[in-house]
This record gives sequence, C-alpha cells and structure tokens, in this order.
Amino acid sequence: MAEVKSRKRRREDGSDTGRTPPPPSHVVEELLRTIVIEDEDGRNFRISSHQSLEQERMERYSRRFPELNEGVVVGCTGRYEEDNEDEDRDGDDGNNGESQLIEHLVIISKQGKEAASQEGSASVDGYSARAHITDCKISYEEVSATQLVEYQFEETDEWFLGVTTRDSLESFRKTKFDAWKTQLLTTTCRATLRSLLGLGPITRLYDRFALPTPEAQAAHFETRDENGKKVYIPHCVKAIRVWNAGTRKYDATEAHLDGAPERKEEIESLWQSMLAQLRQAHGKKLIDELLEEGTKRIADATARIQASKDCDPTATKKDEESKE
Repeated sequence: MAEVKSRKRRREDGSDTGRTPPPPSHVVEELLRTIVIEDEDGRNFRISSHQSLEQERMERYSRRFPELNEGVVVGCTGRYEEDNEDEDRDGDDGNNGESQLIEHLVIISKQGKEAASQEGSASVDGYSARAHITDCKISYEEVSATQLVEYQFEETDEWFLGVTTRDSLESFRKTKFDAWKTQLLTTTCRATLRSLLGLGPITRLYDRFALPTPEAQAAHFETRDENGKKVYIPHCVKAIRVWNAGTRKYDATEAHLDGAPERKEEIESLWQSMLAQLRQAHGKKLIDELLEEGTKRIADATARIQASKDCDPTATKKDEESKE
C-alpha cells in the first residue's frame, strides 16, 4: 500500500510525468519579484498580482505554444511602468482605469544551465522563471498570448486562438466587405464562383491568416481555378473575443464587417442585387446552377465539420504561410 501511495504522490507532484512539480509558494513569490519583463521600448513590466490559469485557457494557449508545457505557467497581471500613473484613476474607456492591464504568462521550470542564463529570467532554489512573449502577425509587435484574439466559426462552439491583437484585426474588418464583393463580381473561375455563391452574403469577418481555419477543416474552404491554382474561400467567424486582464473575463469584440448591412431585409436586398448583376454578366441558367451546387456543397461541408471530432485549432501553418 505504501508503494501505491508513493506512486500517487509522484504523479501529483509531477515527478512521474516529467512535468515540473509545483514550486513552493515562497519560491514563486521570489521568482516573480526578481524576474525582468521588458517591452521593445525598454519599459519594465510591474506585476501587481498573479494566479494560476484556468484549465481551458491553458489548454488553448499550449496547443498554439507547446513550450508552455515545459513548466508551470503563472498568469501575471500588471502594467508597464509609464502606465502606472493611471492605475488609480477612473478611465474614460469604461474599464475603470484598467484598460492598460496586461496578463503575461510566466513559465516556471526546474533550473537548467540554459534557463539560468536567459536574459530577463530569474532563479530561486533550483527553479527558474521566464516570460513567454509572442508577436502579433499583423503589426509584428511583441505581445502576450493573452492579448491575441480568440474566435469561433459558425460550425462549432470551439474557441480558437488567433495570431493577432484586436487593434490589428480592426484594419481587416474595415476592408473585407469590399474585398468579398469584388471577388464575387469579378472572378472568372467557375469553381470559385460556385463556392462564393454557396456561402451566400458575407457580413462577418474572415481572413485565412489572421483567423485561420483548423487544418482538419481547411479543405472545405479551398478550391482550384482553371489553372490548378489553389483559391481560398472565405470562412466567416461567428464571434470574436479578447481576454480582459482587469476583469478577468472575456470582452466581445466586433466581428461584423464595416460597411456590411446588418438588418435581415437589407442583407437580402444586397444579395438579390448582386445575384442580378451576376445573372446579367454570366447568364441566369449558369448562375442558378452554380448557386444550387454551391449551396449544397457548403451545407455538406458544414455537416461534416459538425460531425467531426477532429476540431483542434491549427497552430497556424507556421509563419511562412502568414507571409505569402
């Protein structure tokens, strides 16, 4: 019996799994007191509180960033130094002065030679701590993973971690409606036209780099033109949110495309107008055939996605795709 209990304790403290065992609280406190986190401008990040991450958030972050599994992750909330003067005032943004709060992820692991020598890292009693920093794939500024947007598609309730911040994504929201209309009305590729017609009117944000489709589902939103070149079909999101470090809750962010109609009757009127232009340009018979084929194709794809158990978010197809 003693041996069984010993094994259980080893599993609980991480020694049986290869994971970093939870460090003592006094070690965590000292590591976070001495760690140095700076932004690109050399501003020092001052930690005001720390907490364990909720399991669901940790799983989502670690799927994108496997290095987070190298130790115990602590969420550290605070501000960069020049923002501290706003800490006690009521802000004009409705967030009670907390709009500048950021949650950085700090990885605490058993200390190795490399960890001990990393710039900005801290070490105490055989443990080391380092901040996990990523970047926004649009602005290329250094950010915390908690500052990246999260999003849902229509087909499932799964939340996916994006590759960009809310501010950077706003520029896409302002241009995508016109981009969709132009593609629909000017494409000469039958396969592309069929897919776009099947989607119907698009009023919500999409972008294959900023809001990537899970790899297991990507084929449903791709086709090829008459030259065999791959064409990407818009995959619209249902919702977008971003973590609020001040309230420790998610804030919804705008997913409706700038310039797109919002009321149901306005959307239908726009769609019928675009269909009339396409029928005039390509002929009523062809457009109606492609509309029927495309609608069925999208419905079948949606059903397959909803039935699939493989809905893991993509880790994005690496940076080379985001630079195509």
